[in-house]
Amino acid sequence: MKKTGTVICVVVICLVAGGCVYAAMPDAQNVKAVYENATVGCTVCHAEGNFKELNAYGKAYNEAGRSVDAVRAIEGADSDGDGSSNGDELNAGTNPGVAATE
Repeated sequence: MKKTGTVICVVVICLVAGGCVYAAMPDAQNVKAVYENATVGCTVCHAEGNFKELNAYGKAYNEAGRSVDAVRAIEGADSDGDGSSNGDELNAGTNPGVAATE
């Protein structure tokens, strides 16, 4: 019985984790369509450790329409206020939503 509970727990965790990754895939592809060499992970748009909360770049991207055009529309902005544009940060492989990654 305990083994069945463990298997069910693992399956549920995988489904939840897989669903989160799958939901963000189009957004990651939108960024990659504009910035081919960008390092795109969850924290480009989400707060570290809280993937329900958007960081400054994620909020700007969401407000701009969550599309390739949205990525382009906010590339000149400095969402995290660190002095580097979103586009420059994505090209450099740093995070446009977190000032500490300038």
